[in-house]
Amino acid sequence: MMEPAAPLSTAAARAHLSSAWAAITGRAPSSATASVLTAHWALETDAGRCMPGRNFAGIKASAAAPGNALSTREGFGPAEHQVTAKFRRYESFEAGAHDYVSLLSARYPEALAAAARGDIDGFGHALAKGGYFTADPRVYGAGLARRFRELDGSPKTAAPAPPMSTALGGVLSPLLISRSASALSFIIGEDP
Repeated sequence: MMEPAAPLSTAAARAHLSSAWAAITGRAPSSATASVLTAHWALETDAGRCMPGRNFAGIKASAAAPGNALSTREGFGPAEHQVTAKFRRYESFEAGAHDYVSLLSARYPEALAAAARGDIDGFGHALAKGGYFTADPRVYGAGLARRFRELDGSPKTAAPAPPMSTALGGVLSPLLISRSASALSFIIGEDP
């Protein structure tokens, strides 16, 4: 059995992911591509603090493959539930990064193409479409975008901000009906 891996720094993860990208695709990643991959790693591993088995992105293992049985949440909302699942385990961070990029290439080519463009929104959409994760796609996508911004600036294809009434949902909807725009602006801390 392998000893637990120490937390991996963001710089080290980015270097491993960049090397894996070059090995799988035959070309060095752009800065934006490396940031997309690193943002996904950061989201899935709590920025390297939780990487059992040196697994870069919560990749599940087949019954016959080496892995760790771990408790995890599947689904979201009322369908969310706790399960024990087997996750892939690697001998090194290099092997974990290589398998992750290889998996993207083989099973999620649209996500790989979005990563190549530095398109974090397209990357998240392609992962959702391919069934990579079971979380709420909006929440997962927002987490990816936030991690990406922390690494490389604003996403290239970020959706425009929704109208205030949509963004705040039901929280302030009674205020939208009963208050003027200037009062609403004051309530949320903006200049009227």
